[in-house]
Amino acid sequence: MLNNRKFEVMEEINSGGSDRRFLRCRQGKKTFILIQDENIDRYIELQQHLIKNRVAVPELYWYDINQRVAGVEDLGRDSLYKIFNKECRLDYYHQAIDELIKFQIDAHPDAPTELHYDAEHIRWEQEYFENFFLKQFCHLDDRCIKPIYPELEDIARIMLHTIKSMGDFLMHRDYQSTNIFIKQKKIRIIDFQSARHGPLGYDLASLLKDPYVSLTPKQELELFDYYLRCLASRDMNYQRLDFIRMYQYCALQRIMQALGAYANLALNKKKSWFKQFIPAGLRILIRDLKSTPYKKFLNLLRGIDLNAI
Repeated sequence: MLNNRKFEVMEEINSGGSDRRFLRCRQGKKTFILIQDENIDRYIELQQHLIKNRVAVPELYWYDINQRVAGVEDLGRDSLYKIFNKECRLDYYHQAIDELIKFQIDAHPDAPTELHYDAEHIRWEQEYFENFFLKQFCHLDDRCIKPIYPELEDIARIMLHTIKSMGDFLMHRDYQSTNIFIKQKKIRIIDFQSARHGPLGYDLASLLKDPYVSLTPKQELELFDYYLRCLASRDMNYQRLDFIRMYQYCALQRIMQALGAYANLALNKKKSWFKQFIPAGLRILIRDLKSTPYKKFLNLLRGIDLNAI
């Protein structure tokens, strides 16, 4: 019983990389998801703001700030990750891009967040990647890693420069297939509580360069072009080469962050499920580095033998 609400806890849901708890509950004939989160007030503020701007997020049924809980709509079990790996349907990716555009542009004005994707956060992502993936997971020492520091600094410098004209939007920060659900054939977005002001390309890279899902280069290009057409339909006509450059650097950062997260979750938080996605993430990062001048970084990653770890 919670604030006179009687319900049955059916199961605990895999929380992915989050420290929050999610419980599927039943109240009468209706199910809902109970979220237990120390920062539930932030979730509620963002949820209400996104709903107001017609972004497809779960409906909020009730909340209790004092007990740090909320009851939200049960979206079922069909994530984009699960559906695409079974059916390979790009139409759901088109929907995901449509919702992403609404999230980034429509919901940006007056968004209830003071967080920014800035130099400090970029540096944090790189250190996260270094400490958990390179050092802890791959057992590389400072002598091996130190030569790539100038290249990492250059990635950060160029990224900050390229996002100047495309960096003031609302950024989900983890817009990948396990955070996108499909209910009644419509896309719904979860895990948005880390939203911040940031560049367009980061969430797009999270979606299209996702280690959970094997999009082909042809599919990635098709979806990338669809995204640009959606921007153009809103009179946002960026130079293609400028946008590609921004997207490429956002992708490098995103994959570094993801590899750091997978390693940390697998080794330190007893969530071994994430380890299986490290090879795919590493392949994406190596592939993307091939078209850059960062040869020391590329060679370091090429020398990692995941089979020996």
